Amino acid sequence: MEHLQAWIGTAPLLLALLGLLYLPGLLVLALARVRRNLAIGLAPAITCGLVGVGGIALDLLGVRWGRLSFLAVVAAACLLVLAYRWLLHRWGTDRRPLGGEVAGPRGSTAQHLAIAGAVLVAVLLHWIPVLVVVDPGFPSALTDPMFHYNGIHAVMSTGNASMFGAMDWNHGLRVLETTYPAVWHALAALVAGPGTTLQVAHVLALLVTPVVFLVGITCLGAEAFPRRREMMLLAPLVAAGFAAFPDYMTAGKGFWPNALALALLPGVLAVMIAVIIDASRGRLARNWVRYLGSVLVLLAGIAGMVLSHPTLLFTLLWVCAPGIAVVVFRLVRRLWRVWPRSRFLAAALLMAALGAVVLVVVLSHPQVQASMSRPVTGTWTAFLPRLTSTLVLWSTTPNPLVLCALLLFYGSVFAVAVAFAIRSRRSRWVLAAWAMQTLLVLGVYFPLPGLSSIAGIWYADAYRLFAIQVVFLALLLSMALSMAWTPSPAHGGAEPAVRWPAALERVRPLAGHRAARGLVAAVLVVHLALGGFLSWRAAYAPAAPAIGQERIISSPQELELLEELDELVPEGSVVLGDPLSGIGYAPVLGDVDSVFTQFTTRSLDRDGTFLAEHFADIHEDVRVCTVLRHYGIGYYYEDEPVQYEGESREIGLPGLYDVDTSEGFTPIASADGATLWRVDACGEIDPREDWWQEDWRGGTVTGR
Repeated sequence: MEHLQAWIGTAPLLLALLGLLYLPGLLVLALARVRRNLAIGLAPAITCGLVGVGGIALDLLGVRWGRLSFLAVVAAACLLVLAYRWLLHRWGTDRRPLGGEVAGPRGSTAQHLAIAGAVLVAVLLHWIPVLVVVDPGFPSALTDPMFHYNGIHAVMSTGNASMFGAMDWNHGLRVLETTYPAVWHALAALVAGPGTTLQVAHVLALLVTPVVFLVGITCLGAEAFPRRREMMLLAPLVAAGFAAFPDYMTAGKGFWPNALALALLPGVLAVMIAVIIDASRGRLARNWVRYLGSVLVLLAGIAGMVLSHPTLLFTLLWVCAPGIAVVVFRLVRRLWRVWPRSRFLAAALLMAALGAVVLVVVLSHPQVQASMSRPVTGTWTAFLPRLTSTLVLWSTTPNPLVLCALLLFYGSVFAVAVAFAIRSRRSRWVLAAWAMQTLLVLGVYFPLPGLSSIAGIWYADAYRLFAIQVVFLALLLSMALSMAWTPSPAHGGAEPAVRWPAALERVRPLAGHRAARGLVAAVLVVHLALGGFLSWRAAYAPAAPAIGQERIISSPQELELLEELDELVPEGSVVLGDPLSGIGYAPVLGDVDSVFTQFTTRSLDRDGTFLAEHFADIHEDVRVCTVLRHYGIGYYYEDEPVQYEGESREIGLPGLYDVDTSEGFTPIASADGATLWRVDACGEIDPREDWWQEDWRGGTVTGR
């Protein structure tokens, strides 16, 4: 509990980030008169859409990203919604909220409190390990977080929050156009202040993301199963028992923007269900202007999710492919009946041609091609453990007893869920989405033509696919448990919205009894305990402060040195060193700029690569001093090399190690083997005041 006090100090940041994610979206959706359950689930996606679109628009207009400019973006969005309301007043009289009325009975106050309690318990199951293990002020030693810390710093320094330029600065000395989702960094930059970048990043990734996800899946459960209030209780609790998301994605791997985007998925799916059902009830025919508003709200939510991380577009299309196919089939069948054959054939050919063009354009994109060309690593070994992993959503041991126990536990609940889902028109899509996602997991595990290539879009990473699958498997398992929890009509229960399978009719009278509810509670406890054990080992243990020999930061003294860099060097100074020596954290720890701000170097960064290879030749190669003077790099940070991906860093970056500092260097400060040197071998080097201006950093000095 040594870090608890530090986390308590971040409470204002937590409240600010939650308010930032929810309030703008809720305001826009309230003006659009979106139903409350849908608005709560979709609000973070709408906010992310405002951040993503606003960042691009402000950059094009030459306006800096900041709190006031973001408020202007929100105000503009509200004006657009009010303009839509004016059109609606002129063209329609439908006063129902967007998304239609609630399909099931409205809950009582006690039920709403119980649901809030379930969500709170689920959130605490994610928060407590974080509060115990993670130090909010200590930088993560994982690969991606260094990039994201410095991404926040870049947005704050340049005022650019566009996905087409915000991360240009994160690749060394040369600033080149980079397309990278910047919504996560832009959100953090709105809250972060001097010395709080690390804390804001950790609160947003480790505390806020679980809240967004669990609230969203609660809203999705209510929308997918409106007549089963138990789903809103069970869905967040069941989802909290899977280690794959958000624990492993956030604490275990540091995929923070991807995790936030995935946390938005349940809320987007909830609105999608409402829009489709609204159309089936005839709103499109009665009032197309009102229905168009529902569609635009859905598209805005999708845009926010996709701008947060573009892979979610492919995720949405893939898991919804069966549902899209059904909708298209029904539309074609209806048009076949009412349209003349000539018109039908012309429209069909036009739509098929447009679909083919879109498919070709998407699949021919260089990044998609590169993703689908990843090497196929699957094999047919460990067949049964891998099949079990697709159900447990985690890699399993080959131990036969463990496999049998997992298959018996999860397989029995899942089989019951499938039996019910098949009989419910409203929940079949969940089963279909689970099946589509399982195909991708199998494509990673086994060499399956086509599927293995498509899985490359998700980096051919089973754990990223497991994270998505948590959404659908949590709903299916919750459905099975809710059927056992609810009494049958013969014992005072309501008539179920889902027909019981014939094979389970014998046990139907037991539903809702004390024994059945005890069994549900036992399943939940075992599931949460297993998930907590896996999360602790795979996610939270690696997220503990990594300090010591062979670590990036070897001691508290070195951390203190990095935090005091701005007091040791003149303002505007730039420090050269291997980012894994710890200097990569300098911009967010000590407010001093570093040449390299992520673990790896970029080949297009000619001058940065030159220094990484030849800085040690400073006494012989005059080009080294030429580069240092041009960029105003007056300091060098030296430390012992660490291992990265099985290789010593001095092999990959030879110029940054074994530097002869006996002459031409002046020591400024040292701490436990790390030393900050002033470079005197090139004469006096003045810091540049225009480090964060890109017009002069697009070329090269070495000319390579």
